[in-house]
Amino acid sequence: MNRRHALGTTLIIANPASQSGTGEAVAKRLKRFLSMYLDDPDAFELVFTEGPRHATELAATCRGYDSVVALGGDGVIHEVAAGLMQHPRSARPTLGIIPVGSGNDYARTLGITERGEDSFEVLLTSLPTPLDVGRVDIDRIDGQAGGSTEYFVETLSIGLDAAIAIDTYELRASTHLRGSALYTASGLRVFGTRYRDYPMTASFDGAPAERIRPYLIAVQIGPTYGSGYTICPAADPADGWFDICYAAGPAPRLITVPLFLRAKNGNHVNSKFVHTARVATIDLELEEGDYPIQADGEQLHARHLSVSILPHALNVLVPRNPTGPQQSR
Repeated sequence: MNRRHALGTTLIIANPASQSGTGEAVAKRLKRFLSMYLDDPDAFELVFTEGPRHATELAATCRGYDSVVALGGDGVIHEVAAGLMQHPRSARPTLGIIPVGSGNDYARTLGITERGEDSFEVLLTSLPTPLDVGRVDIDRIDGQAGGSTEYFVETLSIGLDAAIAIDTYELRASTHLRGSALYTASGLRVFGTRYRDYPMTASFDGAPAERIRPYLIAVQIGPTYGSGYTICPAADPADGWFDICYAAGPAPRLITVPLFLRAKNGNHVNSKFVHTARVATIDLELEEGDYPIQADGEQLHARHLSVSILPHALNVLVPRNPTGPQQSR
């Protein structure tokens, strides 16, 4: 394949604040690199995000682009993907990513191990690959008409794991930790101060609803969250299914904290407190309105969530020779 054709006319959406402010410089170097390497400076446009949800707006309203490159962490990738999902499928641009963040779980799922400038050439040699997207339909907490629709490309979680993901934003600012060290430190803090279960009614693939009391529940497209915690080791972003994992049962912190740490390498799945399944739809009715919920790191608020997989809904640039989970695909 001609390298020029892998990207086509490209919009680069960059978070200038990513990775302690290095995102802006990396984005400018990417634009220069692409213009010189492909000898077509007019084929690329660079825009910077100015705040939360701006990347979604930019991706949703862009016209005439063959691809949109998200430069930043999982948050900006999440926002760009959500914006692209608002395009008709036949006109939806391809998603490319340059990982410049702390977690980089979606990059890990795609088999991209390089970061920042080191991933420039990887982008050029990547191939458009149809991958799954998760859709979340949310009823308003107050029960009135309305609600909203969200999308995710890697993870949706509720409970302690969501509380950890949300807590990392505050902890990063005060400790300057990154990656799995940040997630582990946040996890130990949350388990120490906010340990509880989160009762809810759940229906999987339309089966009769059952009441469960999980400490955490993760709905995964890719295998990891929290910068490499392998919560669902067998998750495949191209198989048309969610992999779910939830921990439930009367268990003291003495048991669940080591279980949480074992999830770093996927060694938690054989515990009697851990339940896994592969499903296409999930309906969740939460018993309280203040549960921590996150989608690709983005905090959500809901009492009722209907979650469904959209198979092969988004073309994503995947390395020709991935070094991560995509290697077997």
